[in-house]
Amino acid sequence: MSKSFTDEQVEALVRISKYEKILKRMCDNPIFKNFEPLPDYEIHTPISLRHIREKVCAFYEIQASEFYNKRKDETLVRARRDFCHLAKKHTKHSNFVIGRAMGKDNSTVIHHLKKEPIFANEIIIQ
Repeated sequence: MSKSFTDEQVEALVRISKYEKILKRMCDNPIFKNFEPLPDYEIHTPISLRHIREKVCAFYEIQASEFYNKRKDETLVRARRDFCHLAKKHTKHSNFVIGRAMGKDNSTVIHHLKKEPIFANEIIIQ
């Protein structure tokens, strides 16, 4: 009993063989002979505001609900300040969007960015 391939399977095999030929030509090209990939630290990966918030909350050992509330405890203010600095450094979001991610407005973000970060350099984002 021989099993025949469907048209879709044949097309997939043809595409794979074309890609293999292209890849072989690229590998044989002298330009790519000495190609070295970028080190991990140079590869840019998009970081979300949620990810930054989670890392800041974990560093300061606070809950996300505490991060959003209106209290002005020293720990919460420091966490929000570091969040603003990290969000501005690692994302392309505006102050308005960063403020909304904290449950605050853009003037709060501007205020925090005028001040020096507390532990922003010690919080590992990746």
